[in-house]
Amino acid sequence: MNMQFNIDAVRGSASAPVTGRARQHCLFLLTPSQEECGVESFARLLVSALQHDYPDDGYAVLAVSSRWRDLPAAFRKIAAADQVVFSVPLVAWKRLLLLPLAVLLFACMARCRVNVFMHEWTALHRLRRLALAPFVLLSRTIIVVSPFIAGEIAGTPWLLGAARKCRLVPNAPTIRRPGAPRVTERVQRLRDAAKTCDVVIGYFGAIYKGKAATALLDVCDNLNRSGVRAGIVFIGSFMKSLDGYEQQFWAKVAEYGIADQVIVTGYIADEAELYTLFDEVGSFLFLFPEGLTARRSSVIHTLQSDRPVVVTAPRAMTEFGHHAGFTGLIETGVLSFIAEGADLRAIADQLLAVAKRGKRPAPAIEWDAWWHATTAATHAALRKETTWA
Repeated sequence: MNMQFNIDAVRGSASAPVTGRARQHCLFLLTPSQEECGVESFARLLVSALQHDYPDDGYAVLAVSSRWRDLPAAFRKIAAADQVVFSVPLVAWKRLLLLPLAVLLFACMARCRVNVFMHEWTALHRLRRLALAPFVLLSRTIIVVSPFIAGEIAGTPWLLGAARKCRLVPNAPTIRRPGAPRVTERVQRLRDAAKTCDVVIGYFGAIYKGKAATALLDVCDNLNRSGVRAGIVFIGSFMKSLDGYEQQFWAKVAEYGIADQVIVTGYIADEAELYTLFDEVGSFLFLFPEGLTARRSSVIHTLQSDRPVVVTAPRAMTEFGHHAGFTGLIETGVLSFIAEGADLRAIADQLLAVAKRGKRPAPAIEWDAWWHATTAATHAALRKETTWA
């Protein structure tokens, strides 16, 4: 009773007559990080696009401070909303556990409809999945950008029917290729390193176990053994994790003796610098254990460059059935697919073959069209009528 009284006080009065469009708006809850992660960037762009396409529906971002003393102000805004969306996994939440949970429980008690935009699942450490489980279980809708993720959720028995709540939306790029390059110290370092290499392999995005980044080191070693000196540039940074993956990565670099052939740029905030680095790559290589899936924004962003992209083949084209833009790119043949189970020699040969062909026309990703499709699907998922049980 006391908690209900407090919530009603925050709203103004639960018994007051509802007029106009009271509580008819949707808040995307984010805790900003010093280095904005892909999930945070996607959520901010999504809200901006929703505001443009649906200006009367009250979409907004609510930045939730990591300080407990700021929670009352956030609670007031949540209590006035019709629904909230938690975008996960947020990098900033790795250092927070109880605070996001308190926000979730308050949203439920305030009778807001709770939704989760889930960008990863089994690729997360099991302790992170355990921490995120309440958000999944208490949500009304789980929005995913890939049938692969929906399948992972469906394959997790203890999520108690969460698969029925999944809704698919198309993935969209969060980085647009800029018009002019920008040469920085990192770009010059890569150019200098490339002069000593026969081929430069590129990788883009967060470095973690789920993207099998160390498999590229195996390819590099295989090329070295065949007399081809390969350099690898990992354009991104390591994700902080509990599995010791960064230590495993550098241990393998030392084992192969390729420290002078491997560059890890760290987080790149400037888009002009990012795409200038892309231009220094011979070809991009992604060796996803599950094959290409629609959630791989790293592939979408590299496809805006004019460099060849080599990636493990999708297990089924139904993975992209909800995404006309991605399907269209695949059908044009801009990706070079590696067969599942291919050995290192076959991967190296294919990489050299596409690198030898050189630049290709950068495929035109129609930014507005991709985002219109994403907002339409997201709006439909969030506006699905439900009643509080």
